[in-house]
Amino acid sequence: MNRMRLAAAATLAALLTTLAPQAPALADGAASTRNIILGGAAATLLIINHNRKVHERYAEDAAKQAATAQQRDDAWTAYRSEKTAYEHEASVASELKKEVAYQHQVIVGQRRQLAMAKAEPGANFARQSVARVNTGGKSQEVAVVSYGWGSL
Repeated sequence: MNRMRLAAAATLAALLTTLAPQAPALADGAASTRNIILGGAAATLLIINHNRKVHERYAEDAAKQAATAQQRDDAWTAYRSEKTAYEHEASVASELKKEVAYQHQVIVGQRRQLAMAKAEPGANFARQSVARVNTGGKSQEVAVVSYGWGSL
């Protein structure tokens, strides 16, 4: 509370000093011109500093926008890259499925031939059959000669 009274008293004293009569100002032409030049220089300095600050803000905003655009472009590029990689993997998996299906057909055919050979014990003769071979995406029929093992 004491500080508040002290502050109020200081404010009242300052206001009362402004009411006291003052001596007239002695202004000659040189001091007036000097004051005008200094005031103009101070105003120019303030305007230059203000403009510098404004341009700095514009540059910062432009840099932020450029960084955001770069991040967006990087994300889009990464998405396209991942999508292309996925499509490639899908095509590889599809080709692998085709190859596995073909190998399965060959194995089934060989098992069938083996079963036929076991059905005729003691058979020691050549057996000719036709097999399908997948060469470069084209299916081709090939004659296969199988010789019996005989009895071991």
